[in-house]
Amino acid sequence: MTDTEPLLLTRDGAVATLTINRPDRLNTLTYAMFARLPDLLAEAAALPGLRALVLRGAGTRAFSAGADISEFGTTRTGHAQAGAYDDAVLAADEALAAFPLPTIAAVHGHCYGGGCGLAIACDVRFAAAGARFAITPAKLGIVYSLRGTKRLVDLVGPSRAKIILMSGADYSAAQAQSFGLADEVFADPAALDAGVSAFTALLAARSGVTQRGVKQTVARIMDGATHDDAAHAELRAAALASPDYAEGVRAFLERRPPAFG
Repeated sequence: MTDTEPLLLTRDGAVATLTINRPDRLNTLTYAMFARLPDLLAEAAALPGLRALVLRGAGTRAFSAGADISEFGTTRTGHAQAGAYDDAVLAADEALAAFPLPTIAAVHGHCYGGGCGLAIACDVRFAAAGARFAITPAKLGIVYSLRGTKRLVDLVGPSRAKIILMSGADYSAAQAQSFGLADEVFADPAALDAGVSAFTALLAARSGVTQRGVKQTVARIMDGATHDDAAHAELRAAALASPDYAEGVRAFLERRPPAFG
């Protein structure tokens, strides 16, 4: 892998970083990039000892300004071709949402359209104060996927989701945080990087069994589950049988920080 590739997967200890690497084009995403994302995420998930994934844009101007509309004349013409393009976007979003470890979108600059969809598919969105958020189907005459729209509704509520999607309006990081699209806002990109590093270090010191269980449980709740059932009982039983549980109890009794594997 070279640093000229449009998607870069790198690793630093327990944290992998997936970088959208087209800074000269505001990190816009081509059809080929959307199609490549599921395989890259599967590659990241298979890395031994990994504890978190950070998604970010290269350079200082954008997380991602969305789909590369300049290629729509060749990659999204006609019903069949547009359907294949939309399927690739949906598969990328779904692969990111289903990633088994915690995912953090580190957002600076423009976070628009399909780029914002990827940020929404992450577990957490940290933003620099200068970040701008927009989801713009109303500027293109398209309708987003139900799954992607549901993720937005889950974050900001149905009325705000309608406002965002119907208007295509542009929002500051502070506004995005006020209605739940951004979780934390930092003064500048350097502070954002420091905040992401601190959070991923904290995640790496905690139980991966718990984190994976939280992701599965919250996903089921978002899909309509309301009561403990056999599947959730099995999840909890597996946690009790895990080395993490044994180490957590032992560390508590010995009055020391746990050393989870």
